Formats: sequence, C-alpha cells, structure tokens
Amino acid sequence: MIPSLFRYLFELGFIVASSFLFLSLSLAMEAGYLVGRRTVVKGLANGEAPSDVSTLTAGMLGLLAFTLSLSIGFAQSRYEVRRDLVLAEANAIGTAWLRASLIEGEEGSAITAKIEEYAKARLDFTIAASEADVPPLIMRTDALQSDIWRVMKVIARRAPNPVTTALLNALNDMFDLSVSQRFAYASSVPETLLLALYFGALLAIGALGYQFGAAGNRRMILSSLLLVMWSGGMLLIVDLSKPRAGDIRVDAKPLVWVVQGFGR
Repeated sequence: MIPSLFRYLFELGFIVASSFLFLSLSLAMEAGYLVGRRTVVKGLANGEAPSDVSTLTAGMLGLLAFTLSLSIGFAQSRYEVRRDLVLAEANAIGTAWLRASLIEGEEGSAITAKIEEYAKARLDFTIAASEADVPPLIMRTDALQSDIWRVMKVIARRAPNPVTTALLNALNDMFDLSVSQRFAYASSVPETLLLALYFGALLAIGALGYQFGAAGNRRMILSSLLLVMWSGGMLLIVDLSKPRAGDIRVDAKPLVWVVQGFGR
C-alpha cells in the first residue's frame, strides 16, 4: 500500500511529491523537538542534567547520508544503462540498414523500408511520455521484427553469401538490443530501498529535532534548508529511477539522427 502511495504521489508531479516529503520531514522534526523539549523540562524539574544526544544524532544522520548516496548511485547506474543502450541500439539499426541496402531485388527494398519503420517505432518507445503508451509500442516492435525476419528468411534462402550473413548478424543484434532496452526501462530502484530511505529520514530528522528541543533552539533557517536538501535528494533518486515519470529523461538524439539519416 505504501509503495503504491509513493508511486501515486510522484505521478501527480514534482510539486506534490516535494511538498509531501518536505511536510512529512517537517512534522517529524517538530515532533522530535516537542519530545526533546518536554524531556528536558521534565528532567530539570527532577533535578537531572540534560543528556547529550548529539553523538547519536550525528551517527543517524551519517547512516542516512550513506543510504542516500547509495540510492543515488543505484539510480544513476540505471539511468546510464538506459542511455548507453539507446546509443547501442541506434548504431545497430544503422548498421542493419546499411547492410540491407546492399541486398538487391524487391526483398532488399522491402527489408530496408521495414528497418526504417522499425527505427521510428524504437524512437517512439524511447520518448514515450508514460507507461500507458508502452504496450502498443512493444506490440508494434514485435510485429515489425516478425515482418523483417520473414523477409530475411527469403533473402537467406535465395542468396546465402557473406553479405546475407552480415545482415543476419546485424538484425540479431538489433533485435537483442530492443529486449535489453525494454528491460532497462522496466528496471528501477527497488521500492523497498526507497521506503527504507524515507523512514530512515523520518527517524534521523526526528532525532535531530529532539536534539534541538533538548538544546532549546529550533534553528529554523538551517533546519528548513536541511529538509529542502533531503527532499531534493530523494526526489532526484525517484526522478532518475522512473524513466517516464520524471524530468530527467534519456536523450533520444542517436535514434533521431538515424531516422534523419534515412532521408538523406
């Protein structure tokens, strides 16, 4: 239920998600401050000296920072894989098209035209705005692969030569990269890791609020800046992890250049 809530919030937009994170962290800090203040006042009434919690708070914040950096690295690696696969797929499609242009006859023209259509389908898949647009594009990719392979079988039987073999290998690479790209887009940061980061942030920020309450100083400006930074860091992770939901998208220029190259 909670992962679904996070997914829903991030689908609503950056402002909603950032407001939710900032508000929840602010409430955690305020609750910690009130508990810390009450504990100190009660201790002073009983003649007890305030305890030093700064060491424990620093340890919690350090562990939280480590979890944040780990999550960012995880999300960044997923983004880089998607970016590299776009370039690799564009190169594979361009290679297949060049080799298909060496095939003579109607089959050569047919497979070249199918590869051009296939490149446009893969471009549409890469720049799809939401996950709802993906299933029809996958069906379109599968159908074009079947059509290309059907023509390829005719070519291979008619003219089994080195050019045909080279084209066959290029098509295999092109098809394999489409599966790799689809898997890369479906792979994201595990939601359990995001939940661990979120609840860890609530506990650490609450402990920091407790420390402020024990000291009797809210430090509003610095606390607000810290909460903004933590909220931004968690939003960055989700943005990198969700290839079609955030503002950080994989650049599809390699595929655009390949499609434009067909016209020349």
